[in-house]
Amino acid sequence: MTNIIAGSSDGMKANDVAKKALDGIKSGKFVVPCNFEGAMLAIATAGLSPQSSPVIAFLEVIGAGLMRFAALCFQWNWFSTIESYYAKNKKRE
Repeated sequence: MTNIIAGSSDGMKANDVAKKALDGIKSGKFVVPCNFEGAMLAIATAGLSPQSSPVIAFLEVIGAGLMRFAALCFQWNWFSTIESYYAKNKKRE
């Protein structure tokens, strides 16, 4: 399982991911991101996860909207790339 997680964690080795996850669980964290993208995803999808402090809860409320906007920009970029690919391949037919 850690090999699958490691494959999606921007080059972290499986043992590093497992250690980070285990340390997070031992410290009582509800979400344990392994890299910057994981932290962004955790903020964007925080929902009703328990928080350790009011400051973190506030940051997640503010950050969720910003992360959602960033995600929409990424999706728009991906959609444009896919649309361009299909347009080029249609011309070849």
